[in-house]
Amino acid sequence: MNGMRLGPLPRRKTAVHVFGDFLAYLYQCTRVFITDTHGNGAALWNAVEHDIQFVLSHPNGWEGAQQTKMRRAAVYGGLIPDTNEGKARIRFVTEGEASLHACVLNGLVADVLSVSRSMLFAKPELITCTESLKARLSDSGRRRWDT
Repeated sequence: MNGMRLGPLPRRKTAVHVFGDFLAYLYQCTRVFITDTHGNGAALWNAVEHDIQFVLSHPNGWEGAQQTKMRRAAVYGGLIPDTNEGKARIRFVTEGEASLHACVLNGLVADVLSVSRSMLFAKPELITCTESLKARLSDSGRRRWDT
């Protein structure tokens, strides 16, 4: 990491706890922003607080084990209850998928993508949205994601 060394975590503190603390901080900031900036912010927050769906991004290649730890962090951070219903409110997206969605939503790939109903079609050529995402469709139509 660029020659930097990180010190050890405090005793009995895991990476799940650290991530949970970070999620709790983001959640608290979001709650404060909504309740303070909207005219009926407190009522709005109270109406949706227990139904919020969370979408967490993770590196390409992470699967069940890592997603389970991220769910535990969300429980630890107080975002969701430790129930099946609470855990169902957590969704995952890879960084590549998130980058593609951001590019599509911001019109950065309009010249190579077209949408018909719920299908997304891409020309079989290199699409570069961000430095972290390169999607290439081969002539056979198979997708390959490079990061």
